[in-house]
Amino acid sequence: MFSYAGNILRVDLTKQRLRMEPIPKKDLRKYLGGRGLAAKILFDELKPGIDPLSPENKLIFATGPLTGLTFPASAKYGVIAKSPLTGAWGEAYAGGFFGPELKHAGYDMVIFEGRAESPVFLWIHEGEAEIRDARYLWGKVTGEVQTAIRREVKDEHALVASIGPAGENLVRYATVMSDIIHALGRCGMGAVMGSKKLKAVAVRGSKKIRLYDEDAFKKHAKKAYKDLSDFRLTRGWGIPFTHGSSGNLAALNESGRLPTQNFRRATFEGAQKITGETMTKEILIGRESCYACGHGCKRVTQAKEPYDVDPSYGGPEYESMAALGSFCMNDNLVSIAKANELCNKYGLDTISTGVNIAFAMECHEKGLIKKEQTEGLDLSWGNDRTIVSLIVKIAHREGLGDLLAEGVKKASEKIGGEAPKYAMHVKGLELPMHEPRGKKGVGLSYATTPKGGDQTEEFHDDSYEDDRNMAPEIGLVPTLIRNRFHTGPDKARCVIIGQNWWSLYHTLVLCLWGHYPMGSSINNLISAVSSATGWEVTPSELIEVGERVWNLCRVFNIREGMTRKDDTLPERFTEQLTNGVCRGESISKEVLQKLLDYYFEFRGWDVETGIPTREKLEELDLGYAADELQRLGKL
Repeated sequence: MFSYAGNILRVDLTKQRLRMEPIPKKDLRKYLGGRGLAAKILFDELKPGIDPLSPENKLIFATGPLTGLTFPASAKYGVIAKSPLTGAWGEAYAGGFFGPELKHAGYDMVIFEGRAESPVFLWIHEGEAEIRDARYLWGKVTGEVQTAIRREVKDEHALVASIGPAGENLVRYATVMSDIIHALGRCGMGAVMGSKKLKAVAVRGSKKIRLYDEDAFKKHAKKAYKDLSDFRLTRGWGIPFTHGSSGNLAALNESGRLPTQNFRRATFEGAQKITGETMTKEILIGRESCYACGHGCKRVTQAKEPYDVDPSYGGPEYESMAALGSFCMNDNLVSIAKANELCNKYGLDTISTGVNIAFAMECHEKGLIKKEQTEGLDLSWGNDRTIVSLIVKIAHREGLGDLLAEGVKKASEKIGGEAPKYAMHVKGLELPMHEPRGKKGVGLSYATTPKGGDQTEEFHDDSYEDDRNMAPEIGLVPTLIRNRFHTGPDKARCVIIGQNWWSLYHTLVLCLWGHYPMGSSINNLISAVSSATGWEVTPSELIEVGERVWNLCRVFNIREGMTRKDDTLPERFTEQLTNGVCRGESISKEVLQKLLDYYFEFRGWDVETGIPTREKLEELDLGYAADELQRLGKL
């Protein structure tokens, strides 16, 4: 077998048993790895309706066929399970070095089942694995866990993925932290890990991954690195090197698309104080790169006043800067770096954390959270000390933090009244920091992604406007109407093309920053996959893999009770923006419903219900999924 380690490790935490099994060759070409193979496993093995925080849920650590190879974007891995935030499909990805190390240790996947009686961690080294006692680690923050485990296993280079107190306390948007600076942030995978009493996974490996045609693969890798370098030079992609993803904050503010004050506005008067450029100038002390990547997009920040910021926890990226900054009307740069540090230390998703705090601020403003409920915290907009204090309270489920630990959907339902109007989520997942009224395709994608509102599921609208990004191989042709504000049929077509391709990326488990998936790079990527695996894959075959996996995740959600009614956006987006370049833009209910009609029709799904038709599922070799829906009376 080429480009794969060839093994899956199953860990029964209840019985404290380990079992190695071969990765299923019959499924590999159809599902590849990552999201794809995990979707097949979870669909086959999970019963519908289980509690995501029960022992019945399964947690999968997943790599892909290019993970751990010397190729741009090959550093990522995923953690996948049923989400405690949405009750449906859940997944998160991170770069760094853990994913490649897991594969070099001899495993493509680790599947955790059941629940340990007391806290444990898993130690994987050179193909061997053992469950170890982690009671002494319970309650510790991620940095302390990493240090303690490396000391126990007597290897200072062991890679550690762990949860902090937030995961232990089942905060529904708790993260898994990899190397303490790489967050698998979305969908509450840290809470699932905590529910299993699994504190950490540590790994060390040096096995070589076999390639079908190593010389050809090296040639394609060399071209991929050159394509990426050219892309940076010709399109301003020096940003990841110099200012990190936060280098985009100023441009988004200038274009009237910087989420501000819980999506009430799209420009922020204090934006200049929290841009990537300002961070570079004032508090940046270093940059970090992932395996086989020279981007250096990870920040390392340090400050002493007005907060003592620990550089060992890295620094904020764009989503964190906006969520803990403009979204809460906070222009204190050092407080944002401190808040990011605390999220990484306690194991919290910075996006969901910022959205929950902004929600609380608006509810307080509207009189829905009373002063006596705040325990002395000042919930006025922009109060940086409250933001920092609330993060600790959320992680420990103390006071108001206990309510916000449930996520904005559940918290708003508990508060009642008009609170759900101020909860910015789709399907329960808090929205990321991209303004859909200024990117209508992003809005449609938010509404339709399996895991809820997420920014990493399709090309953003600006990308379509550049003719150099057109890729006929996957259906992106210049004749499509590609304006960012367009809401006609071509917008739905573009979104579907982007979703299928990015679904493939999550299945290959590739970084979206490290190897931008448009233009001339596509054919080279396909050739790289062929030379690595020995399969003569084509663009149409790989696109079908992405579409197959997208449909299977959709069916997973339908089996959990979701339908077209869940493909929606917060009511706030029906309101026109009142400031900035996008002033007057909105997404009305009528426009969204029309976009959904186009989308379901082009996807081959039932337009009334949003359920994939049997014809479409059988076309994608998912007849077994159609049979399951029919058995449940949903087809």
